[in-house]
Amino acid sequence: MKKHPRKIPPPPKPPALPGITQHSLGVLKEVQAELKSRKVEALRLYRPMPHQELMHASRASERIVLGGNRSGKSLSTFVEDARALTGQDPHEKYPTEGGNLVVVGRNWPHIGLVCYPMLFKAGAFRMIKDLETGEWRAFDPVGDAERKAESKPAPPLVPPRFVAETSWVLKNAGYCQRVVLSNGWTVHFFSSEGEPPQGFQADLVHLDEDISNPSWVGEMQARLADRKGRLMWSAMPHSKNDALLGLCERADKEREDGVEPPKIEKFVYRFLDNAHIDQEEKEKNIARWSALGVDELRMRAEGEFTQDSILMYPNFNPAVHMMALEGGVPHEWTRYVAIDPGHTVMACVFGAVPPDERFLLIYDELYIRNANALIWGEEFARKVRDQHIYAAIMDMHGGTLRDLGSGRLPCDLYSEQLRNRKIRFQLGGHQFIPGSDDIVARTSLVRQMLHIRGDGSTQLKFLEGATPELIREIKRYKKKVIQSNSGAFVTDMPNTRGEVHAVQCLEYLCAYEPSYHQPPSTPAEDPWWVKWLAERKKRKGEDGKGYVCLGPTRKG
Repeated sequence: MKKHPRKIPPPPKPPALPGITQHSLGVLKEVQAELKSRKVEALRLYRPMPHQELMHASRASERIVLGGNRSGKSLSTFVEDARALTGQDPHEKYPTEGGNLVVVGRNWPHIGLVCYPMLFKAGAFRMIKDLETGEWRAFDPVGDAERKAESKPAPPLVPPRFVAETSWVLKNAGYCQRVVLSNGWTVHFFSSEGEPPQGFQADLVHLDEDISNPSWVGEMQARLADRKGRLMWSAMPHSKNDALLGLCERADKEREDGVEPPKIEKFVYRFLDNAHIDQEEKEKNIARWSALGVDELRMRAEGEFTQDSILMYPNFNPAVHMMALEGGVPHEWTRYVAIDPGHTVMACVFGAVPPDERFLLIYDELYIRNANALIWGEEFARKVRDQHIYAAIMDMHGGTLRDLGSGRLPCDLYSEQLRNRKIRFQLGGHQFIPGSDDIVARTSLVRQMLHIRGDGSTQLKFLEGATPELIREIKRYKKKVIQSNSGAFVTDMPNTRGEVHAVQCLEYLCAYEPSYHQPPSTPAEDPWWVKWLAERKKRKGEDGKGYVCLGPTRKG
């Protein structure tokens, strides 16, 4: 039987790289795959627009990013978070390891639908392969409109390789509580509907959209002190409280004063400035928002606060109503004061009328926290020293609430302080004139006096730099808004919750309709010998009484 020759297997192929084992080759392939995936990480593909880059480059400790729909505020601020978390901030504002990020959302659904997905899920923006280089880049909805089908969601802003541990409040709904990263950074998610936590330190705090509890702002600012951290607030300008507005006012004032480097900066993103939205879509959205009203259009397209429709005095304009007066208020002007008594806040507003009665000038204020009648008496005496006050108007709602300790009326306690300090008003002596109870009438009078007349003048003026608390309250004094199933309705009545003490004093003063009255001439001080002569006559019984009292007497 003939045997077939034995088949000899071919020699093994030499490795592509001599001297490398199969195990090493497998490791090399893993490294190449990792490098390839890192090349298309979202932070590497992200290209900010010019106004977004200004926010990223800012080194201010507080940044406010205002913008309407599709303006790019959410993407840029969460990219800022991701850069801090992964140690990839090109401006080196944050520690590369061991930091703490706090993200505060409006409520838990907002965290589950917006905050967590923006950081840890794919799709913060889209990417597409470049036709010239073959590399992945950010998708441009305008330039790449014809290739939209070729685009796909970009990877998460925070790559999965960084995530070491995730804790949940409710995992099915995406309510994330904490994420610990491999580099030591930790992300804490909170709902603004709860109470702010205390006793921890943070490197970056991100408030996203409106918050329900304004106490979060002050508490989060305190958490940044030890690490010299930064606060960032991204929101559409429809704040339900004054926390966001207060930060914006601070930023505006720093910009006006030219503070360098700024401690707080405000950035406004406009919908029309987003180059990644084509013109047709912009026109559609502008038409939709215009149909909902001018305020809705300004808020969503321009990123502006739309408070004109809910402010009590939207016609107040510091450029028009403020005036400078060298040398102070002249002695011959008639002076008035309106008082709002209270313990938490006690306010007084001083006004003066010139002889020609062209206007009422608000020239001073008294704003005391944790006040009582004694503290008010001391401060009021210091304010009105060498001044002649014609009349004093008081809010009798607060003036007739009996003190729980003494059982006396505040108006009586205040009058007693005037009597003890020998302060008298020309009209009423130590007593106060009750302020108007007609809310509609007094607010209408303030609007009328703020109205700009044909010659450019106004009936109500404010002395520059003299009444900062009153100006602050006027800018935030809002109408009462009633919520119903069919929407929000703005009433003509003021919302008196919060600090509205000084502005209500202004209303009482304007409702009184101050007029000019010639102040009495100030008598010259008597020479020294007048008092000496009176005492001498009294000792000698020559004071004109004509009798001597030999019994006990009571000094009256």
